[in-house]
Order: sequence, then C-alpha cells, then structure tokens
Amino acid sequence: MKSYKNYLKSGIAALLLFMGILSSCNKAPDEIGMIIPPTQSSLSAIGDTLKLSADDSLFYKIIVRGGMLNLLKDKSKAYTLFSPNNAAVRQFVSGASGGLIPPSGAPEAVYVGFINSSLPVANAAAIVQYHILPQAVPAAAIPTTFPNLAYPTFLNPSPSASPLLRLDGYVSRRANGAWLNNIPVIAADRMAGNGVIHSIAAVSVPPSTLLWDRINADADLTYLKAAIQRADSGAAPGTSLQYVLGTQAIAPGLNLTVFAPNNTAFKAALYAQAYPIVYGQLYQGAYALAIAGGSLPADAAIFAANYASANAPGQTTALTSDPVAFFNNPALYPYLPATAVKGILVYHVLFGQRAFTPNIPTTATAVPTLLNSVVPTHPGITLSATFTGPMVTSATVKGIANATASNVLINPLPNGSSDQHYVNGVLHKIDQVLLPQ
Repeated sequence: MKSYKNYLKSGIAALLLFMGILSSCNKAPDEIGMIIPPTQSSLSAIGDTLKLSADDSLFYKIIVRGGMLNLLKDKSKAYTLFSPNNAAVRQFVSGASGGLIPPSGAPEAVYVGFINSSLPVANAAAIVQYHILPQAVPAAAIPTTFPNLAYPTFLNPSPSASPLLRLDGYVSRRANGAWLNNIPVIAADRMAGNGVIHSIAAVSVPPSTLLWDRINADADLTYLKAAIQRADSGAAPGTSLQYVLGTQAIAPGLNLTVFAPNNTAFKAALYAQAYPIVYGQLYQGAYALAIAGGSLPADAAIFAANYASANAPGQTTALTSDPVAFFNNPALYPYLPATAVKGILVYHVLFGQRAFTPNIPTTATAVPTLLNSVVPTHPGITLSATFTGPMVTSATVKGIANATASNVLINPLPNGSSDQHYVNGVLHKIDQVLLPQ
C-alpha cells in the first residue's frame, strides 16, 4: 500500500471537503417552497382515486391510519404519490409482523387488521409521507441522468431541528423502467385531480439508521471498520470518516454511496500487500542465519528462498487474520500509513450521489469518487450493470489499478448486501478492494 502515497497524502483534506460543502447537499426547503397550485380538475383527487382502486386498497388503509387522507384529497395543491400495490403492502405487513402473517394468501381483513391495530399511527404517517412528493412529477419529467434526482418528500425526520427539513426520495428513469430509490415503478402516470400516481412494487420504508451503524454492526465488514478506524487515527474532530458516516446531526444533509469491501475482499487485498513484506523478512533472516553457519552465498540464497516460500503463506495468513491487530501493528505503519488507508477508503465513496443499482449504467462508465477532491484528474471508478427487466441481476465496479472488476453482491432485501439505504447514503457490498493506483 505504500505505493499509493503519491495520491493519498492529503486524505485529511478529503474529509475537510465533506464539511465544507454540506450546505450544497439537500435543497429541500427551496424545492418545497415551489409548490404550484394546479388548475382545478374534474378528475378525482389522489385520495379519492385510491379509494376506488381495487389494487390500492391496502395502501389506502395505511393512508387513513396515518391521518394523511385529507392531504391527498386537497385539490388546491399538486402532489406525486408513489403507491405500493396490494401485493407490495402484503409483503410489508408480513415483514412487519415478523412473519406471523403470510406475504400472500390470507384474507384482506387480516392485513387490514394488522394495519389498524399493530401499525403505529406515527409509523403509518411517516411511511405515507415518504411516498409523497410535494409537486406533480409525471414520468416524462423523471431524469435519465446518472445517478438520479433527489426530490424532497413530505417526511420530516426531525421537526425539532428544522420545520423545513425533508428526507429525499431518489427518482430515476431509464430505457427499461423508472424507480423510486431501487423500487420499480410498475404503472406510471395515473392522473388525478391534484397530481399523479405511480404504482410501485414495494413499500419504500424511510431510512432511520446511519451508514456507520451498519458498518459497525456487520460481522462481514469488520475489516472495513478497522480500516476506517486506522484511517481516522490523528484526525481532527469533525473531519474523520467515522464522523461523516455516523453523525446524526449532519446525516440528512449528506448523499453518499459506499462500495463496501467485505471481509473476504479485504483479506485478499491485505494478503497481497503483506506477502512480499513477510517473504522478504523471512528470506533475509534465513539468509543471514545460513551465512553465519558457514554456507556459501549461493547455497544460503537457495536455503533462504526455500524457507521463505514454505513459511511466508502461513505467516501472512496469520498476520492478516485479525483486522484490528493488523491495522494497529506498529511494524506495518511504514507500509500502511493512516493517510494511505484513508485515501484508499475515500476511493470507495461517491459524494453527493446516492447511486442505487438501477442507476448504474449498462455500459461501462467512469465515475469520480471522493478521491477526486484531492486528485481532480484521477479517472475514478468504472461502473456497469446488467438488467433483467427492471431489476439489476449483476453489477460491477472497477478500480483503475484492479486487474478485474469487483462484483456488487446483489441482495437488496433488508440487511442484504446491495441497495442498503440509510439516512446519509447507500451501501453496496463488493468482493474486491478498489485500488486507485
């Protein structure tokens, strides 16, 4: 890793940049202020339209439960509602019940009963608010550019902090569909008297935890956690990676995408870096011992090479088996300075962008990372995705110095490995460490 020093001398500067441009991240107050009352329409309002729609009956119950019906019946305003269909709500209820209610097949009264008796009113309101944009956004107005467009929703996660603060919904459109975050739109542009309804394939539960919460608790990300802590050693208050990833006060103003190497990926990368060091040390020790024992230089070289080849694999594996011990081993500090670790880590972060897998281009595309804040001319990482219908079935991310692309480990389910959505960003697990040089 020592070879990365030229690019990574200013790792701390990259973190300072985080704090310097926070004010440019969320523009929710300005956008919310641009609500334009629509011309009165003879069409029914969104709330009344849903009431009459057989496939929206369950989400309608959530709207009523959360006390949001009058808002969606107000024809003096314009809204966009992303409405999960009944199949999506049944899946949601099944998960919320801990599996006690099946995801399909039960009478509708069972799902309605859970919504009316077990879904807290505040939770129902938050879910509905997170599905509402305070302006009419037909499908044609949804952008097709990478990665997506952040629209403020009606959900304010912290009214005491600011009455204008809103969580964003991330909408995008491509040739093969449209999405809210990573959830496919299955029927677009159902026009209503006060806006537009887009039916979606799942309930979009608003995020409530932080990226650091996931990294800190995930047993498959212990190497990433230790690397972050090593990178933060000596960092000034408010400039560390952990501060950016895990501070609630600034989280709603951040849009991050983190490509998180899992433990297997880190072990492989650390082994590749440590093996030459271990081999060299074993070789030198064995060579010196042979010479001291009276061997000729040629014979000592053969002995040392055989000894190092036999013992370096096991010792390197042992050295890299404990992430905390590895990143805090003073003997490795010359080869693994904190700034180098920080520079490698910021190469795994997109700043100001939440890229869900459906937003990844289908042709290999270079995208700048946070490292570009220190090295503006760096080519960044290369992203590519393969779709089956509206779903991403494979995706890759390649570092400039990686021989092959890393795979995004596709599993978008809660606590899965892709499209994991948090208050301050999105996390995707990958199977290689990305190398910037």
